[in-house]
Amino acid sequence: MLQGWIIGLSFVIGAIVLGYVPAQLLRKRFGPKQPGDTRALSSEVIGRIGVLHGLILALVFANAQGGMQQLRNDISAEASAIDHVYYNAQRYGSPQLQAASVAYIETVIGKDWPTLRAQRKLSAEGWVAWREVLEASLALQPDTRRERLLAEQIQADIWQIEKFRQARGYEAGNRTPKEFWLLAITGLVLISLLLFVHEVTPLHQGMMALYSGYTGLALFMIYDLSHPFSGTMQIGPDAFLASLQSIRSGI
Repeated sequence: MLQGWIIGLSFVIGAIVLGYVPAQLLRKRFGPKQPGDTRALSSEVIGRIGVLHGLILALVFANAQGGMQQLRNDISAEASAIDHVYYNAQRYGSPQLQAASVAYIETVIGKDWPTLRAQRKLSAEGWVAWREVLEASLALQPDTRRERLLAEQIQADIWQIEKFRQARGYEAGNRTPKEFWLLAITGLVLISLLLFVHEVTPLHQGMMALYSGYTGLALFMIYDLSHPFSGTMQIGPDAFLASLQSIRSGI
């Protein structure tokens, strides 16, 4: 967690530096004073680039936030599905399937999450545990209508678990496109470059630092949201822990 906030501070400081250094270099090259028409043109271009830059940041942030929320929903649905498998196996009378369901939950918590956090992928043990749940369900031999209905629901839930599990693995390995970082950093640098035509005052520098720092914070949030299992706002296996606690308590 501390490492994440250090990375965030680095984003903010780096953005402030990018918002200050380019203009200083151009002032040394072209001098500190420019004609009025040059300043007017600079302000116009800065405004247009700023609008486009802000729009890009907003769209990518919204996409990253939406992906994080969808991932949370999928994890909750996956935990709910394995919960249903356990209790339907209990109704059916299959201790083997119940044990396999509990083993899957424990494997997701103990193996999947550390692997997602460290390697951004699903653990092999998790897939083995899922296949054991599947095999235990395929071994069911329903005789009555009640047993057939339970077996069908169990099968449906198990395939849903696979679907949500695959989505979890995909989101863990998904990354923000490099093209976005290029556009975001280039936009900040261009805005800074065009400020060289204006008079340097502590107030102007402070205003640019606020803008650059805010941009750096937005970039960090996008970066952090693209690391759902290892960032400062990481998703934990809370839904699976709640499911396991419910099973163990006999509720």
